Amino acid sequence: MEAAEYTPLSGNAVISSANYQEYFLQGSILDSEIHKLLDRLQGLCDNIPREQFTDQEKMFVVKGPNVPQVLVKSCKALSKRTDWPWQIKYIGTTESGDRAKSSLIRSCVTVASSKDPTKFLEELGFKIQSEMVTKGFFFRKGRIKITVTKLHKHVSSQDQNKVEAITLSNLVEVSIFAPAGQEKAGEEVRQFCEQLKPLVAFDVDHRKLQQLAPM
Repeated sequence: MEAAEYTPLSGNAVISSANYQEYFLQGSILDSEIHKLLDRLQGLCDNIPREQFTDQEKMFVVKGPNVPQVLVKSCKALSKRTDWPWQIKYIGTTESGDRAKSSLIRSCVTVASSKDPTKFLEELGFKIQSEMVTKGFFFRKGRIKITVTKLHKHVSSQDQNKVEAITLSNLVEVSIFAPAGQEKAGEEVRQFCEQLKPLVAFDVDHRKLQQLAPM
């Protein structure tokens, strides 16, 4: 799930400008209601049929006594193809707590990597915080990106394909990647999210976001 394009973590990876930001809202929906949401998204969005994805994700963190915590995510699409690259995504601090804002905002920079960047990141001082497999659906409406994601964990060190779901709910994220200061992008995100209510409850309360997000 990358900021500029999903692509889906394959080929032609986009290098995201540091002058761009991600305007987004997140919510969750139970497995029992997921079919209703997918049907609604298929009717609202551009891409038909719906696109599915399975990604491997590793979250890394580095922090010091007087240094703010820095989060970096590495991702790779799980596919029979071996030429799809890893991607490294820097995730900035989320701007939150302002009810006047239409959406949450964070800086993010995404680059492609020719191989698993774990060793490189560890040499820089990062420590792996979590590792999981994300499965879900990807939609697009104009420049709006929508992902519906379920988190899984590996249950066998010998067979990486054996995974089990971590929760009974799915993370829903609606986002736009746009130049910094473009408040119109946040309003577009909010208006689209209104069409998914009451199936999904979105909020700009950062404390609730931290409970929903897999970071």
